[in-house]
Order: sequence, then C-alpha cells, then structure tokens
Amino acid sequence: MSGPSETETAGNERPGEWYRKLVEEANDVTVVIDPDGTMTYVSPAVKRLLGYDPTDLTGDDACEYVHPEDSDTLFDAIETVRAAPEDPETVEFRCLRADGTWCWLEATMRSRLDDEIDGIIVNGRDVTERKEREKELRTTKERMKMALEGANLGIWDWDMETDEVARDELLTEMLGYTQSEMGDNLDDWEQVVHPEGKTRHDEALAEHIEKRTPYYQCEYRLETKSGDWKWVRTMGKVVDRDETGEPTRSVGIHQDIDDRKRAELALEAERDMFREGPAVVFKWEDAERWPITYVSENVEDVFGYTSDELQSNEFVYADLVHDEDLDRVKQEMAEYNDEETDLFSPDPYRVITANGDVRWVMEYTKDLQEDSKSNHLLGYLVDITERKRRERELEEREEKYRNLFEDTRDALMLMDRDGYVDCNEQALELFGIEPVEEFVEYSPWEFSPPTQPDGRESKDAALERIDEAFEEGEAFFEWTHQRVDGTTFPAEVKLSRFEYDGDPVIHALVRDITERKAQKQKLAAERNRIRAITNAIPDVTVVYDRQGRYREVLTRQEDLLVDDASELIGSKAPDVLPPDVTQTIVEGIEESLDTGAVQTVEYSLALESEQTWFEGRIAPIPDEEHDEVVLLARDITARKENERELEEREEKYRNLFEDTRDALMLLDWDGFFDCNERTLELFGIESVDEFVNYTPWDLSPSTQPDGADSETAALDHVETAFEEGEAFFEWTHQRIDGTEFPAEVKLSRFEHQGEPALHALVRDITERKEYERQLEEQRDNLEILNQVLRHDIRNDIQLITAYTELFEAECDDEELQEYIETILENADHVVELTTSAREMADVMLSAEEELQQVGLRTMLESEIQEVESAYPEVELTEETTIPPVSVQANNMLGSVFRNLLKNAIQHNDREVPKVAVSATEREDTVVVRVADNGPGVPDNQKDAIFGKGEKGLDSQGTGIGLYLVKTLVESYGGDIRVEDRAAYTSRPDSRSETDDRTEQPTTARQANPDDEREGAVFIVELRK
Repeated sequence: MSGPSETETAGNERPGEWYRKLVEEANDVTVVIDPDGTMTYVSPAVKRLLGYDPTDLTGDDACEYVHPEDSDTLFDAIETVRAAPEDPETVEFRCLRADGTWCWLEATMRSRLDDEIDGIIVNGRDVTERKEREKELRTTKERMKMALEGANLGIWDWDMETDEVARDELLTEMLGYTQSEMGDNLDDWEQVVHPEGKTRHDEALAEHIEKRTPYYQCEYRLETKSGDWKWVRTMGKVVDRDETGEPTRSVGIHQDIDDRKRAELALEAERDMFREGPAVVFKWEDAERWPITYVSENVEDVFGYTSDELQSNEFVYADLVHDEDLDRVKQEMAEYNDEETDLFSPDPYRVITANGDVRWVMEYTKDLQEDSKSNHLLGYLVDITERKRRERELEEREEKYRNLFEDTRDALMLMDRDGYVDCNEQALELFGIEPVEEFVEYSPWEFSPPTQPDGRESKDAALERIDEAFEEGEAFFEWTHQRVDGTTFPAEVKLSRFEYDGDPVIHALVRDITERKAQKQKLAAERNRIRAITNAIPDVTVVYDRQGRYREVLTRQEDLLVDDASELIGSKAPDVLPPDVTQTIVEGIEESLDTGAVQTVEYSLALESEQTWFEGRIAPIPDEEHDEVVLLARDITARKENERELEEREEKYRNLFEDTRDALMLLDWDGFFDCNERTLELFGIESVDEFVNYTPWDLSPSTQPDGADSETAALDHVETAFEEGEAFFEWTHQRIDGTEFPAEVKLSRFEHQGEPALHALVRDITERKEYERQLEEQRDNLEILNQVLRHDIRNDIQLITAYTELFEAECDDEELQEYIETILENADHVVELTTSAREMADVMLSAEEELQQVGLRTMLESEIQEVESAYPEVELTEETTIPPVSVQANNMLGSVFRNLLKNAIQHNDREVPKVAVSATEREDTVVVRVADNGPGVPDNQKDAIFGKGEKGLDSQGTGIGLYLVKTLVESYGGDIRVEDRAAYTSRPDSRSETDDRTEQPTTARQANPDDEREGAVFIVELRK
C-alpha cells in the first residue's frame, strides 16, 4: 500500500500500516480491477457487505457478480474512467451477495493505471435501503397517477398575480399537446377555450372569488392539437389570498368528460337516427328475393339509390346483395325461419351501390306481422365499410408482427399460466423440436436439467420467475436450459408481461450465451494481479476522536467542507459545526465506539449559501492506541430533494382523490381495495377498512328497477369495464341503513401494480331524477293548457269578437250599443286570459332553462314604459332609482312585473289609479315593491290571490296572472307576498323582517303613491 497522497494535509503523520488498516476496516468495500475487469484486490469490507471472503473474489471477473441488466452500465463507467483518468465516475448497479440475493451498490471509480497500482479503484457502499425507499415513493406516485388517469383528471396550478399556469402532463396530453406547446400562461388557455365556455368559466370563477361558492366548476370545450373540440370539466379553488382578500393562487383539475358529454348530445339526436343518420330502414316482403315495400329517404345518401327507385318493381333487395354473399345470406335467412325468434342479424355482407361501389353492411331485422301473418320483414342496415377496412389493417399488421416474431435470431415463446401457447422457428431449432404443436406440450422446466447451478430445483425456480414476471411486469435472469437430446447450454432469459385477447400473457426471449461464457472464462485466465491500492476515496473522509476532534480530513472535494482541511485538523466539531449537526455526529461517534457497530447519520450544512445534505457512515477504527472513528460522508442533496418532491406529489394526488365531491372507489376482480371520504359519507360507512369488505351488490338492493338481479348485473358491468376499458350506466344503490338512491356510475380500467383494476366514480342523481319527474309533469300541464285555451277558446272568442264588431257597425240602437260594448270588453278579457295562458305555457317550459344573470334596471324600466303607453290615464312613478344589478332569472322575468303592474291598474277602483315602483339592493337579494292606491287585498285572500294550494284553472285566486307571477318567482329561487300599504308604511324603515344590515334605510314614500294609506303593496324578492 502506498503512503499518503498529495491531498492529505500536514496532519497526516501516520505510518503506512495505519492507512492500510483505515481502508481495510472501513465499512465501504474497495476493489481494484484491471482494464479487462479482473478484480486484483478486494478489501476485507466485502465480507461484511456481500458475505464473500476477499480471497474468493480476487482474480474473478467483476462482471460475473453484476446483475445482467446492469453489466452494460458498469462497462460504460469503466470505459469513461479509462478515457478521462483525471475525473472520478460514480455508478449504481446490483451486485450478487454470497447468499444468492441482490443488493444495490453505489460505486465511485478512479483510474490509477499510470502508477504502481496499475488499475481502476472502485469504492462501493450498500444503498439497497435507499433504492427501496425510492421505489416505494415511485410506486405511491404511480398509484395516485393511475387513479387520476382512471378518472381522466389533469392538474393545474394558477398564479393569479402573474397569470402563470403550471399544468401536469396528464392535462396537456389530454388535448394532444406537449407542455411546451400548451404554454405556461393563462393567455395560452384562452387561445384554446371555446368562447361560450369561457363565459361560463368566468361567471363561475367570479362567484367563487366573491366567496359565494366553496369552489368553482363548469363544463366547456377545449380545442385539441388536431383541431377537434374536447369537452372537459374544470373544478378549482382559490387557496391563497393577499392581505386585502384578493386571490393570488388557485389550484384545480380538468376532467375529460368528452365521451359522457357527447353521449348526452347524441341522445338528443337519437330520434332522428333513421331519417338522417347512417342507418337505412327497409321493409321487405318475406318472399323470394325479398321485394322492397319501403325504404327510408336517406338510402340515397348511403347507397346512391332513391327511395322511389328501390320501391318500384324494377328492384328487389337480392339485386343489391353482392353475388358472392347472396347464397350465404339466403342460407342464414332459412336457418332464421326455422328458429323460434323474431330477430334476425346475419353476418356482415356486401351490397352494391348505385354507382357500382361495394359497401359492407350489418343488418338488424325483425319479423313483422300484418293481418295476423308473418309476411313482412322490417329492419335497418348500418354501413360498416370503415370498420371492415380497419379490421383488414389489423390483420395485415398482425401478419407483419408474425413475420418479425419468426425472423428474429433469438428464441421467442408465448406462455400463460398453463404453459406455452406459441413459439418461433428459432425456438424449435434451439431446443431440437420439430413442430410448434409438439413444443407447446413441454413446460419450461422440462427444457432444463433437474437443478440449476445454484442447486435450486429447476421447476421451483422457473415457477418463481414466471410469477415475478406476471406480478412485476418483467423478469431478467440467467438460466441453464437443456435440449431434448440432453445437452445443456447457458442462456439469458427475459420475460415480459403483456395483454393478449384481454388476458395477461408472457413473452419469453431466450438467448444462447454459450460463446459469451467461453469468452469470459478465457479473459479470466489472463487476469493480472495488482497488489497496491490507494486511499483515493471521492467522499469526505474524516477521522474523529471520542471528543469530536478532527484528526484527519481526506477529500478532493474541498467545496464539501465548512473550512479548509488544514484549518479543521485539531479543531473540535462544536467549534466549526452547527449545534444540531454537532450533536448528531458526536452521538454517532460515541455509539459506534461503545457498540463497535457502524452508525448511519444524516445532517445538513449551509455551504456557499446553499443547504447541502450528507449521509454519513461512522465506523470505529480498531487501534489500541487511539479511540477514534472514521466518518465517510456523501453528498445526498439531490436525493433528498427528489424524496421531498415525491412526498409532495403523493400528498397532492391524495388530496385530489379525497377532495372531489364524487364518490371514488378502486376495485379489482376480488372486490374494493380503496375509496375516498365521499364514498364513506355516501354509503354511511365509518372507515375504508370496513368499506372494502363489501361487494358492489352488497351496496345495492337485491334487484334493480328493471328486474335484473343486482349481483348478476353488477358482475356484467364489471366484466364489460375490464374487457372494453370502461362502462357507464345508471344504478340503484343502497346505503347500509337500507335507504336507496339512484346513481350514475362510470367504471374505467387502469393498471395497478402490474394488474388490471377499475376506477369507479359514483354520483348521486336523486335531485336530477326528481327534476326529470317535474319536467314530465310540466309537459303534461302544457299540453292540456294548449288544447283547452290556446285553440278552442281563443278561436271561439275571435269569432264572437268578429261578429259582434259587424253587429256594432250595423246597429244604431244606443241601448244595444251598451250591450255590444259589454260583450267586446268581456271578449277582450277572455283574449287576455288566453294570452296569460300562453305565458303560463312559456313558464312551464322555462323550468327546463338554466337560470342566468338578467339586468334588473333595463328590464323593469322597459316594462314600466310599455304599461304607461297602454294606460296613459294612470299615474305610474318610480319612487327610487332602480339599481343597476343583475338577478338570477330568465327571459320570462318581464312577465312578472308586467302582470303586477297591470294587476295594480285593472283592479283599481279609483278615478285616477296610481302605481309606485321602488327597488332596494341587499347583500344577496334585490327587493322590488309595486304599490297601488286601490281597494287593497283582504287578509283572508292574501294567499289565495296567488292560487296557492290549487292547480291550473281550478284555482280560487283572482286570475292566472298572479299565479303566473308566483310560479316564475319561485322558479328563480325568490319570494313574493302582498301586504296592506298602511301596515307596510307604518314600519320605521318600510322594510320586511328579512332585511339585513347591508340595505340602506328606505323612506316611507318608497312604493307609496302620494302617501295614501289605502291599497296593497306587492313585494318581490329576487336572488342576485
């Protein structure tokens, strides 16, 4: 062993034997290898680290102990060190322990080929625990990522001060962009959002910023990279605000709802499918060659024939069928006639279009009985030419892959849990077997000797490797195979899992490495031994005594020290290190000296204004004269940062999983294995551990509304999702307290830990179902109203009015003229009633419209002007300025105030009717008051005047107009009432008991014409 190197300080006055002990007693292993990879020196630490005796390894090829997947990495590192000897190289690889297991080593190499060592020095330490922690963090991240992918969720983070937006890859890939193409500014989002969607988004965001909603969400379209529009659902929340309350940051998700949204839109057009869609309806006689009696008009768009042309006697349907398919269709039709079923769907066949082209169609036909006889067929044809084209492309692609499978020089095999299912020609040659049918009769261990070189039974070892590949996705190892003639050969085997016809299978690649093994043995015979090594260790190496005094400092990375090495020698740790670091290191020193065991510590130092993390190994130095330890410290700052980022991402994904308002569950073929808090609330279950003991049908009634058995139907949906990737349906669930609720369920397949699993989203649609029932009831009312009032009565009244006006023109009798005027006045009143009925119908239909923001001032002033024009004799005043606010309503809001104003005039018995309008803005509502000087409303009529408790025309109210008003206001989430003007104005501030402190005081003149005390005040309260 050589003496101290030039990097050692003046304090290194130690004999060579002392340094030899320092290296040999260190916990890290030091190895010297020659340029061919032969180990010429191995330090005693290899016994503690790997379980080998150093003499057993000296002279062996280092690569024999390196995992096959990592050998290229090690070779590359050796070549790099040889090419640049002045620079050390660090590499991580798996190394074989003496007990047959693998451990991860982190090794630093330095070339000393040009001095007495004549080799490459490798200093390695065990980092297996670190790699396992990193793997666990990656697994957790992947699991959360898969859960998000299963829900089609993408994450965004918006700096609302700078408008910078951070988006994850799931979000950008959803639209087909890269992250750089999508950009990192809000303007980039505005470039792809649909204008209509941006308006909805901004309105929802504004409500949330004003704290009217706990979060904001909306559905809109985004333009994909291909130019198409994709429906997404955005949900976000402001998470940071400045000292003034202004939002500064928000985070949220985008969910891909394109399939669901397009399905909803497609339902609206479904009724027009047979008239304008790709399906062509035919009606044939059930006779020879199927004469055509009817065909839908879109036949010309699909096949080029006109419907009149095909319905003439010039064509029968058999003329359209391709000659090569006609006999088969006839045969299938004959078999159908022999079966007891009224549905017929033959295999796809070809038809000839009017211009001679060939199109593939799928036929769906049923037996049609006319005059109690099955003498006609009714069905439709769907053009599947494009699908057949894709099928041909898939067949051609499969043939291409089959050629690649056969032409490779390696032996390739396919196997499932039951054994081999296929192989290529090279596999047959390698094992000496003729046909594939014979090959698949063998098992992997039957192509092996009874035991492997490590003494394990071949069958047990093979089954273990196969299980590893099915569970982990792949397995890579060396194996000794045996041909059918009994000869053996070493092989390199790689097993890779993939899906075939929906089931997991293994692709096995076997490569004969006989020649490579022979080459390694030849190189091993030529190894040269080098006996001297140096203490060229790249980490910071410090020797401390029991008091924490620096005895030696060895490193070539001076920037990892708190001071110059020469300054540190002789100093105590408390004098140069922070208190927390001093305590960590001193405690490690004492524990190592007292127990004789290696101690691992972690600490951080502020070096050059940056926090640097170290992992240190403290080992006692066996020396009777000195009570000392050696600390080997390695910079792990990058690793700590990676761990922190992984933990933050895991927390973010978990929060998204838990914070969504929908119930989310994860399940596989064995049942549930996770869920979020919303799921527990929805089903009334206390914990996730309790929830996973249930099956989907345990949380359902015994049968569904259609009579289907819940367990059978649930299994069908689960199987569909596993096979097709997703399933979307409505379902009736049952809580554990026995209550039932309707739900919308979406199952999405994803891969969890190498196995297929399902992400289930369950949404309670009880309110939506009730809303649909109300819509149906409104449609019924509308139909009755239209039939009775709009048509019958209005037509009759128009005749009465017309004849009366003719009679008026011919009659000179003044007494009769008075009667005629009475008739015309009442006829006008009936016309007005029918107009109200029309508005009532509009109200019923308006329940289907979404509420929107309607400007109150513009609408109310417009209605006041129209009423003033119609009733010039009325004194109509605005007692207050109408505030410029918007309220939640629709385009029927004008009817509310038009009817109130007319009611105040038409039911007024004064010589000069007076009406006053005022409006007051509150924090969440706007109150509008319409007061008149009429006779008022008796207390026992204040409810009945709106027809409360009655239905339609049977109401005991005074007219349809006020019933219409109340219906509309309540549909807006508002309220309407009537009060005596005298009682109302007697209040100190003329406000109702529901007023809040934010409303400005109202004077007694508001909505109080001429300070008169008789009359009524109609009070309308609307939400902003």
